[in-house]
Amino acid sequence: MIVNLRIGIRLSLIVVILLAALAGVSFYALHEIRDRLLAERQSQTRIMVQGALTQIVRFHAMELDGVISREVAQKMALRAADTLRYGPDQYVWVNDSRPVVLSHPIEAMVGRNVGDLRDADGRPLFREFIRISTASGHGTVTYKWPRVNDDVPRLKISYVEGFAPWDWTVGSGVYVDDIDAAYDAAARRFGLFALLAGLASALVVWLVGSTITRPLSQITRHMTRLASGQDVGVPETSRADEVGELMRAMAAFKRHLAEKEQFREAHDCVLREAGTVFNLIGDAVMVTDARNHIKLVNPAFTRITGYGPDEVIGRSPSILASGRHDDAFYTAMWEHLAKTGTWNGEIWNRSKSGETYPEWLSITAIKDRGGQAQGYVATFSNISERKRRETRMRWQAEHDALTGLANRSCFETSLAVAVAEVRDRQDGLALLYIDLDGFKAVNDTMGHAAGDAVLIVVAKRLHEVVRADDVVARLGGDEFAVVIPALHRQADALAIAEKIVSRLSEPFVIGRNVAHIGASVGIALYPDHGASPDELTTAADAAMYRRKQAGRNGVAMAEAAAARPVAATVP
Repeated sequence: MIVNLRIGIRLSLIVVILLAALAGVSFYALHEIRDRLLAERQSQTRIMVQGALTQIVRFHAMELDGVISREVAQKMALRAADTLRYGPDQYVWVNDSRPVVLSHPIEAMVGRNVGDLRDADGRPLFREFIRISTASGHGTVTYKWPRVNDDVPRLKISYVEGFAPWDWTVGSGVYVDDIDAAYDAAARRFGLFALLAGLASALVVWLVGSTITRPLSQITRHMTRLASGQDVGVPETSRADEVGELMRAMAAFKRHLAEKEQFREAHDCVLREAGTVFNLIGDAVMVTDARNHIKLVNPAFTRITGYGPDEVIGRSPSILASGRHDDAFYTAMWEHLAKTGTWNGEIWNRSKSGETYPEWLSITAIKDRGGQAQGYVATFSNISERKRRETRMRWQAEHDALTGLANRSCFETSLAVAVAEVRDRQDGLALLYIDLDGFKAVNDTMGHAAGDAVLIVVAKRLHEVVRADDVVARLGGDEFAVVIPALHRQADALAIAEKIVSRLSEPFVIGRNVAHIGASVGIALYPDHGASPDELTTAADAAMYRRKQAGRNGVAMAEAAAARPVAATVP
């Protein structure tokens, strides 16, 4: 049917199609911009929450170090959170698990129990925050919430993250209509442009239909020159015959080239914007071909690995290998990537300086229409600081804050592991329960600060007596325990215990004062006095109390397992 249409009408259809294509590309670009704006704002909220958590962790560390009390630490942390505002409607809030709001820009919210507070859809909002932060540590929640000084609920996306030591949830959000406003403004500009382009195209079509005419030979020459890329003026004509039609077609051809150049420039603009994001994004980006040779890296890649683009392009990503992973690890990774098209996980790599570091790596296959991988895009970030923070928090959870010794939880785990190991080796084990004698008098006469100083020295002296691999723990107050694997002779255990009593009987110099304490030690041997951790702790504890009743500041060996009644209680 289209072959029967006049050339002018065909040109008009081409203009309409080009405008529609331009509209489609622009519409796609606008949505890409909106998604990027939303991602940037969400990233900003996450950064603000993590900034607040950094302050909270700092004050929590001061609390654990005994510099300040928990109450003071929490007040200082909330005061720091109150200062984190990065716009009229962007702020950080803090609530606990009750849930009571602890920090919020709306003063009426602070101190309020918001457990029954629901958003516009009837969802208990703050309970949802707590659920997300408790279940996975962090996450996002989409809901409707009014702006500050406004009662109209608006769509909002918030990032929340929990802080387990204080049972807090910290969050910050972004209103979606802020981004929609920027998107609408861009859409209006595009609409105006499309209208002007449509009017201009209509005008050109009208001119083509009313002014073009040339002899056929002249048209041929001009068309040849146009096809070679030369800028040729189109001759005017008022003829309505075939020659006039051809000349009008030539004008349309020239116009098509100009519009194609405009489209290319618009496409290049989109690519430049994408390049800006590529260069500014904080995560490293690496693009490889189908043979897994590096084609492109961004500045963050150089910052993290130390390798510049000229040092890695054309090479395999294996130059980053740390040597910590065996061939089976990489085989499983590539099999999963081939099967699903993506792979995400933690991996260790090596920088140019030789330093190994942990990173979170995401790989996505770039596939053609046939599903064949044409290359890969990998993004990664250095998570060393996060790993150090996790290690530090894990150590704090397993150790006594005052003495640095293993706490009760760590002691119970270590004892269970030690019993299992000596049982497998058919070896022995000694458990010593230690209770300080006269320590209460030190606290009462010299104060708790002096008592804490004595406990610290006690921990040091215990470590000096036992081996480096032995477990020394503070169970609480003035009670300590020592686990000594690979020891099964009573004489050896008694010698160590008596040395502990002797060392702890030595004077403690606290400033200008001198403190004197003693120690009652109960000993239980595996398997003589118990075959399980519970039996050993019961036997050692009973022996220690028997020593106290007999006069304190000495050592007592537990009774044999067969000699103790099954239902005996600790005296």
